[in-house]
Amino acid sequence: MSEQQTQQDDRLAHVPEALKDRVRRDVRLEDVLIWVPYDLDRGGMYVSGYLALASGRLGEFVQRDGQWDGSWLEIAPVKKVELLEGLGLGMLRLHGEEAVVGEWRFSRRHEKEFAELRHHLELLTSGKEPDAPDGKGPKPHEKKLRCEKCGGVIPAWSEVCPACMSRRKILFRLMDFVKPYKFRAICGALVALSMTALALVGPWLTRPMLDRGLGGEEGYDPNWPLFATYACILVGVILVMAVGRAVQERLMAGLGCRVARTIRDATYQHLHKLSLSFFATRQTGSLVTRVTSDSDRLWDFIAFTAVQAGVAFLTIAGVGVLLFVLNWKLAIFVLLPVPVMGGMMAFFHKRMHRVFHRIFHRWGQMTAVVADALPGVRVIKAFSQERREIDRFGAKNEQVFDEEVNLISTWTTFGPVMMLCSSVGTVIVWLLGGWWVIQDFYNPPAGDAARMTVGTLMSFLMFMGMFNRPVHMIAHMDRMFNRAATSAQRIFDILDAPPRVFSKTEAVRASDMRGEIELRDVTFSYDGVRRVLKNINVKIAPGEMIGLAGPSGGGKTTLVNLICRFYDVQEGAIFIDGVDVRDYDVQDLRRHIGVVLQEPFLFHGTVAENISYGNADANLDTIIASAKTANAHDFIVGFPDGYDTLVGERGQSLSGGERQRISIARAILHNPKILILDEATSSVDTEAEKLIQDAVARLVANRTTIAIAHRLSTLRQANRLVILDKGNLIEQGTHEELAAKEDGVYAKLLKMQTETHSYMAVSG
Repeated sequence: MSEQQTQQDDRLAHVPEALKDRVRRDVRLEDVLIWVPYDLDRGGMYVSGYLALASGRLGEFVQRDGQWDGSWLEIAPVKKVELLEGLGLGMLRLHGEEAVVGEWRFSRRHEKEFAELRHHLELLTSGKEPDAPDGKGPKPHEKKLRCEKCGGVIPAWSEVCPACMSRRKILFRLMDFVKPYKFRAICGALVALSMTALALVGPWLTRPMLDRGLGGEEGYDPNWPLFATYACILVGVILVMAVGRAVQERLMAGLGCRVARTIRDATYQHLHKLSLSFFATRQTGSLVTRVTSDSDRLWDFIAFTAVQAGVAFLTIAGVGVLLFVLNWKLAIFVLLPVPVMGGMMAFFHKRMHRVFHRIFHRWGQMTAVVADALPGVRVIKAFSQERREIDRFGAKNEQVFDEEVNLISTWTTFGPVMMLCSSVGTVIVWLLGGWWVIQDFYNPPAGDAARMTVGTLMSFLMFMGMFNRPVHMIAHMDRMFNRAATSAQRIFDILDAPPRVFSKTEAVRASDMRGEIELRDVTFSYDGVRRVLKNINVKIAPGEMIGLAGPSGGGKTTLVNLICRFYDVQEGAIFIDGVDVRDYDVQDLRRHIGVVLQEPFLFHGTVAENISYGNADANLDTIIASAKTANAHDFIVGFPDGYDTLVGERGQSLSGGERQRISIARAILHNPKILILDEATSSVDTEAEKLIQDAVARLVANRTTIAIAHRLSTLRQANRLVILDKGNLIEQGTHEELAAKEDGVYAKLLKMQTETHSYMAVSG
């Protein structure tokens, strides 16, 4: 069978026979470049489907009632190919000149196949020849879309495959962090090697001390000067080893601290590069333990466990050689239990790795309960749910306990069995070696044959102890290694996570921004199925204030998230000053956008530190000026420590109105060209609302402002209102124009709000 035929059979192996028969009606099977399964329909329901690319056409086939129905789409009209990612699913979309000509959804297990299909389609739409069915991949001058090693997708932000990097052995992956400190690492390794060699001197000296110094060997009488000479050499070796061990531990402990610091910095730095979609699917407590506890375990592994493992392997190798030098026949019997011990270590290693992975998963869940409950302790007490939270933590704590008991059971079984195997070797040495000593004493070997003496036996036994200790050390180190490996895997999960929103290589710098915003046919979906925004078209002039209003769930928050580029649009584009926001440098763009949230977030620190959060170089005079503009100065100076007053966790020591005015002062000091307001007065009393409205009025001056509006007072201030409902832009105009439309959505919302205020006034 030819190689080409073999490759053809491999590509067709997963394709159902009935589907092959259906495709043969239209094309030859050997003309199909790629077969791609998909499993979701347009409504997100599971289906059994396939896409087949052949002869410039894309075939779509779906199994219904055991039959494969299908049709073919010509590739020639396709102008753009998009591969979109949602939460748990993906979507391939083909664009023509003016409309979408094809769209297919799939679960994440098929993303590799769809990435390859996208590559072929992009080649076809650009006029290039697609890859041959032998799968040679992209041309040398093109950026590789798939990893040659694992076939995984290489994200646009990277030139290498993160998945393959993460599958490298833990030692080599950690070496990336050790490289900056290689001089210290090399010095520590050399000292450890020297100490290992010196450790072999003591047992080796035992033989001449007994046989020659004490007259244990035939032809030698007890000789105190010779014995004392050997003893002095032994004392010198012990002193040198004591100093060497201290130097080694200092070098390696310092190395571990430095590497752990680098890992923590890299992990925390990468967390801030990741998009909001990453944090939406992960618990905060789990991420905290990865930055803190997991990095600490890696410090312990690098500083001590890795060195001890290296020393142990060197000791085993050195002692093994010396055992054969002393008596090769006895050494063979001694090493008989070693293969059994090695097999046990391999078996328990896999088992303990699974146990540790489950333990750390449970630890993350337990920590997440604490991280979730403590910030909401006021709500917990308000609803008297202390017992509920205690029970919730207790359940997670019990799961951690069960996994740890499982680990102890495995560990305590492994240790005694390993001890039994090594004890068997020691018994063999005593019995067999002792027998040979007695035999050689009464029947000395003829000629030059070596005689088994008491000194040789004692030296052999001491080397046996040196041999068994590192074996046991490695066996018990397996627990530490698994802890470190699991921690490293959890950290690399973060480091390998690709940012969904990132700056291009040649990103545009946002300098002298005017604040003109335009949304052209903007469509967005979080999950790839339900569209939160649908073909939104809005143009905002520099300095204009736009009010976003509409029923809850209409897409208002999503719209401002896209402008801030917390997410990227999936269809259409958003332009600021005529430049697509995806072409701007992300950090530079956000420096020109200020956000005042409905629930302001203050960091643990002083009032001054929170106001200057967006501009750390601001002096006190500038901070005070911003606070005065935000109507915050008067209550701040009323604090005992003024601007040095600590606001507490999330600003809980301040009232809602005070927190809001500090956040407005922070936005004023940030001095953005574009301002996003999420109804700053919705959760404060009337007096605080008046002060905040005055501050907002100063803040929006000469700035392009988009306000998510809920209150009538805010809606009246806007130059224009944009009304969203179920992702659609349904109304647009001034407050007066929209209020005059009796059947309009805005008029209905206005009427409901007026009736609510009237009812509250009567009730009061």
